[in-house]
Amino acid sequence: MRKTTLLYSAAQALALSGAVITVSVAPLVGKVLAPSAELSTLPYGLQFASVIVCSYLLSMAMKRFGRKPVFYLACFSFALGGGLGAYSIYSHSFVINCIAHALFGMAFSAFAYFRFAATDGLSSEQTAKAVSLVTLGGVVAAFVAPILTTHSRLLIPDYAFSASYLMFIALAVLLAVVLSTVPANTQSREAADKVTAKNSSSKQNYKTELILAIYASGFGYMLMALLMMQSSLKMNAMGIEFASIMLVIQSHVLAMFIPSLFMGRIIALIGVGRVIFAGYMVMLASMLIAINFESYNGILVALIGIGLGWNMLYVGGSSLVASLPGDAHKLQGLNESAVAVLNTIGAFSAGWLFASIGWENSNWTSMFLLLPGFALLILGWLKKSTKL
Repeated sequence: MRKTTLLYSAAQALALSGAVITVSVAPLVGKVLAPSAELSTLPYGLQFASVIVCSYLLSMAMKRFGRKPVFYLACFSFALGGGLGAYSIYSHSFVINCIAHALFGMAFSAFAYFRFAATDGLSSEQTAKAVSLVTLGGVVAAFVAPILTTHSRLLIPDYAFSASYLMFIALAVLLAVVLSTVPANTQSREAADKVTAKNSSSKQNYKTELILAIYASGFGYMLMALLMMQSSLKMNAMGIEFASIMLVIQSHVLAMFIPSLFMGRIIALIGVGRVIFAGYMVMLASMLIAINFESYNGILVALIGIGLGWNMLYVGGSSLVASLPGDAHKLQGLNESAVAVLNTIGAFSAGWLFASIGWENSNWTSMFLLLPGFALLILGWLKKSTKL
C-alpha cells in the first residue's frame, strides 16, 4: 500500500504541476494568438470541456483495459499537447493551441483517477489514507509549477512560453516512468471478502451516499474555485499589490493540500461523515469571515479556511466514493464527471458573479449552495439513528 500510494502521490504532483502551468500560460498565450480578445480564454475553456467529455469515458476504459494503459495514453496526450502548444506559438496558430489544450483536458481527466487507483484492493480503513496521501502531491505542485513557468517563459527567444509548453513533454516522460514502477494490483482475499460482504448488505444505500459524496466533492470544488478566483479580483480592486495577492493564493493552495498529511488518519479515527460535516462548517465559517472582514487579513484568513474546508470535502467525498459497493469504475466516473462540470461552472462564473453581484453576495450565494449537502448529511444521520 505505502509504495503504491507514494508513487501515485508523485504522479499527482507531476500532473498538478502541469495543471498549474496551464492556468498561468493559457490566458496569456490565448491573448496573443486569438483573432479577437473575446476568444482569448477559449483554449482554456476547451480544456475544461475536454475534462467533462472524457471523465466518464476514461473510467469505463479503465474498467475494460485496466488503469495503466489509460494512464499511459494520457501521458501521450500530455506530451502531444505540449508539442502542439509549442508549435502553435511558433506558427502563430490559435486553432492548434485550442487542440493542444483539449489534449491537456483529456490527460487531466485521466490523471484525476490517481487517487482512486491507489485505493484498488484496499479495505475501507485504508482507503481514506490512500486518497489523502495521493492528494498531498498538490503541495509539491504549488512550489514547483511557478518555478517551472517563470524560468521557461523566455527560454526560447522570440517565442515566449513555447518552452513552457515543451515542459509538458518532460512531465509526461517522468509520469510514464513513475507509473511504470507502480506495483500490479493484487487484491487480497480478505479484502475481496470484505467488499463482497459489503456489497450484499449495503447496496441499497449506496445511491444516497453517492449523492452525498458528489455534493461534497463537487460543490466544494466549485465554490473553492469561484472564491479563489474572485479573491484576486477583490484584492486587485482594493489596490493591493500583486506580490501580496500571490501570497494569499499560495497560502490558500497550501491550505488545500497540506492537511492531506493527516486527513486520512482523521477519517479513519472519526469517520468520513464527521469529516465532511466539519468541512461544511469550516467553509461556512470562512465565507462569513470573508463577508464581515473585507480587509487583506480577512481575505487571507477566509481563503486559508476555504482551502482547509475544500480538503475535508474533497478527500472525504473521494474516500466515500472509493468505499461504495457496486461498479467502482461507474461510480468513480459519475463522480469525476460531476466534479468536472461543477468545477467548470465555478471557474467560469467567478468573473461574471463578481461583476454582477460582488464579493459579499457571491459568498452569501456560496453559503446557500452548501446548505443542501449539509442538510443531506444530517438527514442521513437521522435516518440511521431512527433505524437503530
